[in-house]
Amino acid sequence: MANLYLCASQEENRNPYEFNMTGIKVYSFEEALYHCLHHWRQSMDDFLATPFIQWVEGLGLHHIASKMRDLVGVENFSMAYLSFLSVVDYLPRESLTSLQKELNAWEKRHLWEKYKEQGDFWLSARDGERAYSFYIKALKHNTNVPLLNNTGMALLYAGNPELAANYFSDALELEPNSQKLRLNLIEANILAKNFDNANELILTAADRSHPELLYFQGEIQFHQRNFFGAMKAYQAALAQNYDPAYIYRISDCHMRVRQFDKALDNLEQIEEAHQDLEFLKKRADYHARAGNLPQAIKSLERAVLKERAQADLWTILASYHRQDYDLTKAHWAISRAIAMSPDSPKVLLEQARIRKAQGRTKEYQDVLHKILTTFKKDYRKMG
Repeated sequence: MANLYLCASQEENRNPYEFNMTGIKVYSFEEALYHCLHHWRQSMDDFLATPFIQWVEGLGLHHIASKMRDLVGVENFSMAYLSFLSVVDYLPRESLTSLQKELNAWEKRHLWEKYKEQGDFWLSARDGERAYSFYIKALKHNTNVPLLNNTGMALLYAGNPELAANYFSDALELEPNSQKLRLNLIEANILAKNFDNANELILTAADRSHPELLYFQGEIQFHQRNFFGAMKAYQAALAQNYDPAYIYRISDCHMRVRQFDKALDNLEQIEEAHQDLEFLKKRADYHARAGNLPQAIKSLERAVLKERAQADLWTILASYHRQDYDLTKAHWAISRAIAMSPDSPKVLLEQARIRKAQGRTKEYQDVLHKILTTFKKDYRKMG
């Protein structure tokens, strides 16, 4: 008869393990096994890592932790992984047999493909830095267009458009007729403020009337503060193809030249199906910048109803209430934000502003001290 291992003890375990890639928290060893069975690609860096083994030790499962340490030296990944999943008789045999087939097929793949798969996971989560770390490993073993393109995308997400442009350029050399690669390279050059390079790529494109190329012409004009010229380019793009991004940019141009009513009227071109969180935040921001705080508050309250768990939304709402001299509601909104993100400098700074507006000078100074302490901690971590 199989042995039954309890989930740490008869008492509830309050110390979860959070898997690195999925972000899923588990509270028992059985939950961890289930996670590793169904998310094996995202669990391979965790299952024999020291923090995970220490967590198993913390559950009181010393004999299991000992078996896991014995598996650390096993070179064959499939063997080590299946042995780990079988360390207790918990998972169905047919599930393990099915997984074994998947692992065998996966191990036959090229190493660069395995790294790319990991990178693609992080890219889909818009975590550019982690995605890039895997793509760089993949590029040591192979160079191809999808890999170069995705590396460039990862760098865009990571805020490094200059380096991203290099990868898009290398990809375009391998596939010179690719419109997608050309557009990615143009965008990277614009974000890197290499406007001459971006313009040259637009001028040498096969179809210069493509709406995305018109949009990028607008972006160049926008960054060069020629807002009326940018507006014409965005409007030309919109005339060819409906895209909320084009409408937002036209409204941004109106805002930059202080045509507040036109900016808000233009925003109403956004179709109802696309009046999402971004739309509500944008409309609230326009109203606030136009000095209409009641309407800004009304729009952001709708945004909060759509997404209650975003500390940033509550912080902006608190700021609008403070600027509208309703300190009671400002205090209420910032309290919600603090509960969700107690160490966020942005949240704490707004809390400090509200305390100052309330005349609570000592609490204002305490919050500022907390912000400074948070910055020091972050600086040490970076170091």
